[in-house]
Amino acid sequence: MKAETRRLTRKSDHTRQRILDAAASTLANRGYAGTSIKAIADSIDMQDASLYYHFESKDALVLEVLRTGVVLSEEAVNAAVSALGEQPDPIDALRAAIVAHAEAVLGMGDYPRANVRNFGQLPQEIVSAQMSHQRRYGKVWRNLIEAAMASGRLRQDMNTRAMRMLILGALNWAPEWYKPRGELSPGDVGRQMAAMIIEGLLATGAAQPVRRQKQGNGR
Repeated sequence: MKAETRRLTRKSDHTRQRILDAAASTLANRGYAGTSIKAIADSIDMQDASLYYHFESKDALVLEVLRTGVVLSEEAVNAAVSALGEQPDPIDALRAAIVAHAEAVLGMGDYPRANVRNFGQLPQEIVSAQMSHQRRYGKVWRNLIEAAMASGRLRQDMNTRAMRMLILGALNWAPEWYKPRGELSPGDVGRQMAAMIIEGLLATGAAQPVRRQKQGNGR
């Protein structure tokens, strides 16, 4: 590839990333209905038409932001569980996943936050296109919860699908009330949620000592 071609490619990639970052910020703060190509372009001092060189439509841009948000959350959860070793204790794995998801949606920037805030507001076409990514991430959680249930240490009268939806619903609501400069860090929020969820689900006689968590200094 010629040097000039490489330079133009790098410039195009940089511009595309600027557009994606601006779209993620706009979606996270204004929601889908309040996001327009003009609003995104204005936020980075671009002409509306310039965005269409990189993305064919608003919905194509939104879809890429949401896909990135899911991927970041999924990677965070997988990394947290993998850090526990090849065959982690299933309760510890579920606990680590809860903390990691909280840290993703509260502390990893606009992409995960845009995804959790907007998914319920989207046109059906975007929902359908995004579902493959949502299902893949949902499978990660389904496997974690089923492994925890199979250990026999969780209440066996609980529906695993309802459990998954309630856990993710609570975690995904956190961006609506969380204040980044408050007394709790994203990890603190995740650990408190994990404590309430895990301890509430443990079967009678399977209670574990409550692990004292070091309090963060906030953000």
